[in-house]
Amino acid sequence: MKQNKRMLTMVLMLCALVAVFVVYKMADSMNDARARREAEEQAKKDAVVMIAEYNYKDTVAMRYRKRGEEEVALEVRSGRWVSVDEPLLPLDQSIVATMANALAKMGALSVVELDGADVDAFGFDDPEWTFSVTYDNDGAVSEHTYVRGNYNEFGGGYYFKEVGVDDKVYLIVETLTDYFAYDLYTMADTGTFPVLSADKLTSVDITVDGQTRNVSGETVTEAFITLTDLLKPTSFVEYQITDEILAEYALDTMDTRVSVNYTETLTVTDTAGASSSTKVEQANTFVIVLGESFERDGEQYTPYVVDGYSFVYYMPVSVSESMLTYFAWEEPADTVSPDTEAVSDADTADTEG
Repeated sequence: MKQNKRMLTMVLMLCALVAVFVVYKMADSMNDARARREAEEQAKKDAVVMIAEYNYKDTVAMRYRKRGEEEVALEVRSGRWVSVDEPLLPLDQSIVATMANALAKMGALSVVELDGADVDAFGFDDPEWTFSVTYDNDGAVSEHTYVRGNYNEFGGGYYFKEVGVDDKVYLIVETLTDYFAYDLYTMADTGTFPVLSADKLTSVDITVDGQTRNVSGETVTEAFITLTDLLKPTSFVEYQITDEILAEYALDTMDTRVSVNYTETLTVTDTAGASSSTKVEQANTFVIVLGESFERDGEQYTPYVVDGYSFVYYMPVSVSESMLTYFAWEEPADTVSPDTEAVSDADTADTEG
């Protein structure tokens, strides 16, 4: 009898455990389903709504303008991006390619519900930004113009739409316009200057009025590395060197120049085409020709040209003056020899006598 009761108790406990397990699994399954639903809903919220999906390599023309600023117009000519207004200005192709890619692949935070929306709040009548882009895909040409309007604090983005497409207004983030933070001249390809270091700079030749002085030594090296670090190839006043421009900036005589002599490490590949290579040191010179100073925005600058570059750059007058002070250095006085001292003493004795 006791044994039957013991068996019944064990069966009841087992049933209870099974019931608890079933309830647990059902709850766990419901939690998983709810978690999946929430994940799917969040994914939908986070999903980027695509505004444009084109191949940026098909872009053949772009225009953009920020409210109150000059429009920048660009187009492809002979496989390179050029300015429509100043086609001879060399442009940084990577900057323009990044712009084209930004317009070709545009995503939005969300699509705006237009029913009952305050259209005047969009700010499209006087947009802060306007973009136009033209694509040519094997002869299939399409043109698109986009405008960015006001900021929506609730949605955390800017109103954005394609002109002529009335049924779609989007909210986008600020990122798009970051790619277009350039005027025409800040996207110019102005070249790069040599990067000098103490172990590379050897000496400096300074020429003024036909006379040349060579200066070298640790002090000069440190000073000229600092001075040349202040030369910015992005600071330029002209991008074409003509006789008229050289005369305008008193660069036509070319009689004031600073030649920075340095060594450059080159990697020479085996002429037989092997993978091995050798590093060699080659002497080089960075030649700066200075003109007469001019004023810009209340500051004084010195124009200069560099051998091998097509721009007329400018530097602060303080930099050019610091460079030229080395030409005016006084030689240290020679030590007076004993013979000279004897002559001086005899002269003094005669004078006193």
